[in-house]
Amino acid sequence: MGKTNTNLSKYDDFRKYSVEEIGNMLGIGKTKTRELLQSRLLPVTKIGRDYFTSKTAIQDFLNKNVGKELFF
Repeated sequence: MGKTNTNLSKYDDFRKYSVEEIGNMLGIGKTKTRELLQSRLLPVTKIGRDYFTSKTAIQDFLNKNVGKELFF
């Protein structure tokens, strides 16, 4: 039997998202989304020009930062 990566099994919806899709999930525009992605604060994996993450990871990021003001 192969090993199961328990870190990724939590994120069943892990897939490629566009900058626009990520921005829509967060309620911010493309420019601010790109800045956030470049800051490496958001839990994403970048392969080439593509960003991979999950809605669950983004929700976890938001929950972790409730009440905080983020600067990037």
